[in-house]
Amino acid sequence: MNLNKAAVVCAVMCPLLGCAMTSDVMDTGNGTYMISAAAAPVRGGAAGANSVAYKEANKFCGSRGGHAVVITADSRDVYQGAVVGSGGSIGGGVFAAGNTNMRFRCEN
Repeated sequence: MNLNKAAVVCAVMCPLLGCAMTSDVMDTGNGTYMISAAAAPVRGGAAGANSVAYKEANKFCGSRGGHAVVITADSRDVYQGAVVGSGGSIGGGVFAAGNTNMRFRCEN
């Protein structure tokens, strides 16, 4: 497989793999925090991003002896199209990855 073909396959497949990630927790003042998360379609899109963000928020608050209480969660699905071809056949589809920005506070 040449380098260009490998780059195209990676660009198409990476959003479909089980990737999910979060930002660092940000202090937004007055005892509130924010975390952002993204999740691939196979991880549940926006719902998966919310789940990942909530787990990380609880981990953050747990290290301070408490638990997370969500104030707001602004989430959305991000639709991506993919076209894959091999051996003269072409396939593809539309997939929904998800993002969320979650504001929370820690309570004991």
